[in-house]
This record gives sequence, C-alpha cells and structure tokens, in this order.
Amino acid sequence: MNKLMVLTAASLLCACASQEHKFLNDPDSYGLYVASVNFDQDAEVTVQNAQTGENAILKARHINNSVLAYASGSLTPGRYTLVSYVTSFGVTVPIGSTNGFFEVQAGCYNYGGAYDFETQADGTVSYSNTTRLKDIEQLPRTVREPAVGHDICDATMGKASERLAAADAASLLSL
Repeated sequence: MNKLMVLTAASLLCACASQEHKFLNDPDSYGLYVASVNFDQDAEVTVQNAQTGENAILKARHINNSVLAYASGSLTPGRYTLVSYVTSFGVTVPIGSTNGFFEVQAGCYNYGGAYDFETQADGTVSYSNTTRLKDIEQLPRTVREPAVGHDICDATMGKASERLAAADAASLLSL
C-alpha cells in the first residue's frame, strides 16, 4: 500500500474518531448522531438546535470506497433541524422539508437511518429518510463501533426519539 493510501485511511479514521470524541468522553452531555447519506462526495451538514438556535456540523465521509457517505457528530441533547450541506467543492446547498427535525439524546448512539437527498426542478433539495435499527449492523465497523455498550436511540426524522437500553440492543443487534 502506498503512503498516500495509508495517510488517507488514517485521516478518515481520525475524522470519524474526532466526531465521536465528545460523546465518548462526556456521554452525560452529548449523544452521537449517525446516518448514511447518498452524497457522491464528502460534505459537511449543518444542523441547528431548535431550542438554542446553535448550529453544529456533521461530517459526511465515504469509508472504504462506499457509495454512501456516513454523517456523524457529537451533539448536545435536543431537537435538530437540517439546514444545509457544503460539498467538498465549497458549494452550500440549502435543505428543505416539512418534517425536517430529529431528536438527540445524551449517552446514546442516535441512529438517523438512511437519507436520500434529491434536487428538485426548482433547485431546492429535499430528502426522504428511512430508519431501521437493524441496519446498524451493515454500517462500516468504524461507524458502528461507538454503539457497542451504549444505548441506541431511533433518531428518525419527524418523530420523537425512542431509546433502547444497551443490554437490549446487544441481544438484538450484532455489533
């Protein structure tokens, strides 16, 4: 393997690790939000806490040449809305939806499922979201690994979050 491939792999692992750092070090104050997205390039997704108005960034990265990107970030508990994403070319794309919120719980691996973003005829971007907790098993190891030993929360768009205790998750999911 050449040096560039090793450095690229290392930087992807560091990017994933830095996204989960706050959650792993302070689970009483943060939850880890994870979702797969159909972006064809790496991106940064801006989300906004509905209670505080504070913006946060989810890093969406492709891992192991996957077609999908995996967005993740440590977030304080609360309800979040999708605001926009910035492509690796620096283009900011606003995101719109009628049910565009998800909830994050502290101390939880908040799984947002799979997003399918689509550009409309008028240039706006909409999306659909499907969430099956069983799909966590199919995530790349580095993305699903933080779920081990933690509660898992269903962070589906447009509905209240539901929590599954770590012991119950361990008996239902192969992580």
